[in-house]
Amino acid sequence: MPTRPLAPGVYIQEVSFSSHPIPSVPTSTAGFVAVTGRGPLLGPLASFADFQRVAPPNLGVNLPLAVHGFFENGGQSLYISRIDGTDPLESGLTSLDEQPISIVCCPDDSTIPNSAAVMTAYCENRKDRICILQSPQPVLPATQQPPVRSAYAVYYYPWITVPPLTGATPVTIPPAGHIAGVYAQTDAQHGVWTAPTNVPLVGVTALSQDLTPVETATLNAVGIDVITTIPPFAIRLLGDRTTSQDPNFQFIPVARLMIFLEQSIFNGTQWAVFEPNGPALRVVVSSAIADFLTRLWQAGALKGNTRNQAFFVRCDETTMTQADIANGIINIVVGFAPLQPAEFVIIQITIVTQALPTPPRPPSARGNDKPCQNAP
Repeated sequence: MPTRPLAPGVYIQEVSFSSHPIPSVPTSTAGFVAVTGRGPLLGPLASFADFQRVAPPNLGVNLPLAVHGFFENGGQSLYISRIDGTDPLESGLTSLDEQPISIVCCPDDSTIPNSAAVMTAYCENRKDRICILQSPQPVLPATQQPPVRSAYAVYYYPWITVPPLTGATPVTIPPAGHIAGVYAQTDAQHGVWTAPTNVPLVGVTALSQDLTPVETATLNAVGIDVITTIPPFAIRLLGDRTTSQDPNFQFIPVARLMIFLEQSIFNGTQWAVFEPNGPALRVVVSSAIADFLTRLWQAGALKGNTRNQAFFVRCDETTMTQADIANGIINIVVGFAPLQPAEFVIIQITIVTQALPTPPRPPSARGNDKPCQNAP
């Protein structure tokens, strides 16, 4: 509490805001929605052994193999929402709402009508996760197009053949579980800004369709990422496209980096909502964001030889009106240069703080005061 001055005079009191470094949100936790019959949410699971300990029997074929492939390919944390065949897919997705998930897929989406549109709409509404979609059947015509167009959706083809968990006959399944594991592995080793492409798929013995280089290029051009065999190496993921037709968000690492930045900055600046909106607060918040982006640039997440080439943070009279300031609204515009060939990508963060008190209205010059004698 300030000390009351003991004598007349001008006194200066420094008021400071404590530093609030912005932490990075996790990016590699996956959420599966499986048609296995209703049951409680499973997770977080850290290994296939965890899944085996808690999973009930008779979960079908796709889910256990998808979970096994997720961890075999580098997955680290997984939640599983289980629904009945008659339940809407939305109910299974909603069960994942409160979990720190950034990757969503449904191993059984080929059995659910309109599943691609439902999963994409869910991710677009939340803006904190993407969905991995897969072709509805093992072999598709060469004219296949993605079922949706979105920066929050990626689409893979064809299906994969894997060893069974029991028995001797190989099984052909949709690939999303294995691909989610590759995403997690890439994030852990290189960062969310790195494309999950040209990566071998562990535990995959064959594909439902072998694609030629021409077919691969044709599918990539329309936003379909392919799995292909590259002799004498291994079966690998090729392509790093979302299904979006927006040039700024056609690449998976750009779209995921945008989500990562938005969520990290949003979560890391929540403390500011309890502070009065003034110049000092805006400087501290802007500096915290700039420090966060500097760390990412130094880690190789952003393009540019200098900080100014890699990003900018703007929070001034060009981003806010006087009405915004009076209402406790801070608008922060952030631009960043992703590694993929794209222009600056712009995001806007809005923080609603405590509104400044309304200053007292000055006394009217036309009240009971006498007018100036020299006034015209």
